[in-house]
Formats: sequence, C-alpha cells, structure tokens
Amino acid sequence: MKKILITGGSGLLAINWALFVRRRYQVTLLLHRRKITIPGVDTDVATLNSLKECKSVLEKHRPDVVIHTAGLTNVEECESNANLAKLINVDLAKNIAKACNQVGAKLIHISTDHLFSGNQQYSTEESVTNPINNYAKTKLLGEQQVLENCKDVLIVRTNFFAWGTEYRQSFSDFILDKLKHNEQVDLFSDVFFTPILVDELSKRTHQLIDSNAVGVFNIVSSERISKHKFGIKLANCFNLDATLINKVSINNKPNLVKRPVDMSLSNAKLRRTLNCEVSSLDEQLYVLKQMENNVLSQVTFQN
Repeated sequence: MKKILITGGSGLLAINWALFVRRRYQVTLLLHRRKITIPGVDTDVATLNSLKECKSVLEKHRPDVVIHTAGLTNVEECESNANLAKLINVDLAKNIAKACNQVGAKLIHISTDHLFSGNQQYSTEESVTNPINNYAKTKLLGEQQVLENCKDVLIVRTNFFAWGTEYRQSFSDFILDKLKHNEQVDLFSDVFFTPILVDELSKRTHQLIDSNAVGVFNIVSSERISKHKFGIKLANCFNLDATLINKVSINNKPNLVKRPVDMSLSNAKLRRTLNCEVSSLDEQLYVLKQMENNVLSQVTFQN
C-alpha cells in the first residue's frame, strides 16, 4: 500500500479524506494541538514551522504522497492577523514543498477558489489571478512557493463540503444545523461557486496522482450555483423546510471582508485529463445524506 501523509490532520478536509482512502492507502494524519483517533489511520504530532522539522517528519514516515491541507481559511481572521495568515498559508507551504522535494515525495497542495476578482464565470487554471483579500493573497503566495520549491507538485483549487466536526463546520453543516432546528438562514443569491463533496474531490485527486499529473488543477463540480440555490438543493435532499432559507444579497453585509462574488471554477482540464465526468451536485448531495450519522461516528476526538 502506498503511504500518504496528510497535514492539518484534525481539520474537516483531512479527516474526511482519511476516512475515504484509509482502506486503499496507509494513511498518517499529522496533528498539531487537537488530537483525534480514527481506526486504521496512524497519527503523529508536528508544527511544520521549520524546514528541519518538516524534513524530519517526512524522513520518519517516508510517504509516497503528502497532502497539504493545513491552512488558515477564515477570511476575517486572515485580514485581522496578517502575520498568522502568512505563517500558515505561505511559510508552512514553502517548508513542506522544500521537504517533499528533498525526500522525493509527491506533494498535493490544497488551494482555493478565492484567487480571482469575481467578475467572471468558470475561471480556468490559466485565468489571471487577482486576489481581493488577504486570505486569497496568502493562498496565492502559497501556490507560488510550492511551485518554486517542489518539482513534483499538484495544486488543487477547490471549494469543498462534507460532514464537519463540532469545532469546524462546513457550509453544508451550517445550513443543515439551522434547518434541523427550524431556524431561518440567510444565504446569498448573488455569490456563486462550484462546490464539491470531499469524497469526489479525493477520488479525482488520486486519479490525477495515479496519472502523474503536475501543476494546477481545478477540482470542483461542473455546476455553478448560488449559495442560496445550494441551500435549497440541500434542504430538498434532506427533506427539510426550504422556506426557512432567505434570499439575501452580499451587498447588504457591508461589514464582511471583501470577497469575490463569483468563485466558480471550470473543471474542463480535469475532465479532459482523466476523460471523465464529475458526479452531479445532486448525486454528491445524495452521498452526503447517505453518510449522515455514520462518517464522523468513527472518529474519537480528544481535548
């Protein structure tokens, strides 16, 4: 079995990724402060704050593939704490990239769909980036660092959903939690994205790994959808009351850090490379529903 090391091991993406691939790969989750246990998955603890430590961790575990999911993704926090955003989104990425290059591990670097101004639909991998907040700026710098410092790197631009944890909800968790408690939820009708279920994201990423792909790939759904319509689809799939979802405009939230209003990405390069079609959003939501009360029940969280 190939060995996979996943950074940001207690995060929503890393946990769901590990659960999805643990029967086909030897998986190690790299943790920091928060400790978790998953049957069939190894764990280790490291900060990744220096190249020396990153290299030491990789030499210890000898992974074939490193999936770098660690990141500071809170847009407001990235804006208010620029130094922390740079440390996590840029410096850690650079350390991991250099270490992977030195030990010969393939690096999968998880990036974002926030890298553009938001004035066009279905941005491609070749579209000109134009970050409009510090989160996007640091994620773009992180991409540049890994490209410069690791020859065998696959950069994945995405926007994912899955079952989250008590301390880290996904967008779908937020909506479902509100609706299950019969609470109103405001969702933007003028913000668009191409969200993908983590299982589908993992599947397509590993297919790219197996095909020795390198460079930047958008791994997203084929459907561009507003946050509001995504919520409606989610409510209908889970047989919840969609009338609780209110259609609002991002222009009515002036206190938010500026965000791109259209984050949709084109997955044409992915589909062409793998000669595949990504599962429809409806199919992905159905899978999410089938996993309810099952996936995270296998994870033990420790204080």
